[in-house]
Amino acid sequence: MAFLTKLDVVNACLDTMGESPLNAIDSDHPFVEAALGKLNTCNTQTQARGWWFNSDLVTLQPDPNTGFMYVPADAINVDGGLNSLVQRGRRLYDRANSSYDLSAYPSLSCYVVREIPFEDLPMLAQHVVSTRTQLDFQNSFDGDKDKYAKLGGAYQQAFTLLNAEHIRNQHVNMFNTPSIAATLRLMQPASRYLRRRW
Repeated sequence: MAFLTKLDVVNACLDTMGESPLNAIDSDHPFVEAALGKLNTCNTQTQARGWWFNSDLVTLQPDPNTGFMYVPADAINVDGGLNSLVQRGRRLYDRANSSYDLSAYPSLSCYVVREIPFEDLPMLAQHVVSTRTQLDFQNSFDGDKDKYAKLGGAYQQAFTLLNAEHIRNQHVNMFNTPSIAATLRLMQPASRYLRRRW
């Protein structure tokens, strides 16, 4: 595996159609703009899940003049920890009060999922986006069942590797969850023999 460029992804898409590879991205080519469009869409959809490399905990503050709380420009999802607060456009909206005015909150810690440019993604993430792009591109323009199945297998393999890397980076341990910890506290060691003193 190696780091990919947008040109690599475009050429991979063209290869699914039996087209010759390009030396540079040529907007006059009939399939290039479609491939780039698929790449942008797949990049956003893949990152929307929230991986270790594109998730941040940020503190947002309301604008002192309007009371509006703006989210980062590259945010895909924002979770303010409150069910009443949702993202609408580039601002947070208070559903409980039907208002964008969040001046009642001096600051708010939010979990933000950011969209990272394709070239800055980790290598495994690039390969997932690339194979997903090829899969969608092939489905739109050719639709050959054998090619689609082969690309689908490649996408599944790349996604599995990325997910395993995500788990390693997040240090996921089921014994650290509150529900498991509560269950383990209730367990008592069992003994086959019970000693009694009379």
